[in-house]
Amino acid sequence: MAIGNITLNTSIFSLECFLLDVNLDFTEYLFIAHILTLVVNFVSCFTAAVGNGVVILAVWRTPALHTPSNVFICCLAFSDLTVGLLAQPCFVIHKIGEISQRFDMYCTTRILLESLGNVTAGASVLTMSGMALERCLALFFPLRYNKIVTTRRVLFAVASFWIVFIVLAAFRIFLIPPDIYNNILIVITSLCLLSTYLAYIKILQCVRKHEGRIEVIKSNLQIEQKTGHVGNMKRYKKSTVAMIFVVGFFTACYLPFLCVKLAQKVWGYSTQVKTAYLYATTIAFLNSSLNPFVYCWRINSLRHAVKKVLKEKLCN
Repeated sequence: MAIGNITLNTSIFSLECFLLDVNLDFTEYLFIAHILTLVVNFVSCFTAAVGNGVVILAVWRTPALHTPSNVFICCLAFSDLTVGLLAQPCFVIHKIGEISQRFDMYCTTRILLESLGNVTAGASVLTMSGMALERCLALFFPLRYNKIVTTRRVLFAVASFWIVFIVLAAFRIFLIPPDIYNNILIVITSLCLLSTYLAYIKILQCVRKHEGRIEVIKSNLQIEQKTGHVGNMKRYKKSTVAMIFVVGFFTACYLPFLCVKLAQKVWGYSTQVKTAYLYATTIAFLNSSLNPFVYCWRINSLRHAVKKVLKEKLCN
């Protein structure tokens, strides 16, 4: 199909793609963006799938790691695993369809890609908010924590997060106009991230107060009576800081995507905005490959479990 005909058929094609914004222009810099993002997503889908798969397997095989906080990490790893197994391969096929001008492939993978991306990103944001809430309960309600937070309740909560965004994605295709759907996602994501950051700020403030009290205890030569409390606080601080890194990297990777979405509202789905959208989407997907390294970097027990699993697999 000629490029001129592509432009003429844009309005018809938009209807076939559930009224999504479509830009079928081909420019040199856009073509380069297609190739670069295709290659990066093709490579990183393997790192995301393998890395998060190993993290889930390591926690599952290590009974000592079967805690609510580690279950949250597994749920977040599952979201990233879905990105590596489904969303990124869908992106690659989508780009191949667009470059080869197979627009049936382009349209099908476009709606799948955006739906998968929104569901996994939304579930990740709510999961991180759940992790922040779990950290707050562990700090402020230590005596009731084990009764309030259980593995079963964590799994039920995360499953609910997925159901909410899957239902929203289905409504987006059949009922909700794209603009309203995007506004709903922006509001949910912004509120969740804001509440998560506020929770961690409050946690760090309380941890600093506890550390100050510990210093007073040391100066009064009472440290032997509080050794267990000091060890628990150190472990709590390490796990909390690890989660702060996860949230920070998530924000850094998804912020360009949010900026492009805002630019699309202002200037429309122009060729420049589409090019930026490709790069921003790729950066957001790269977060799924980055997270396993963050877990292993910041959480010693998980790092040892991952090393054990890798040794077993490589030796076999």
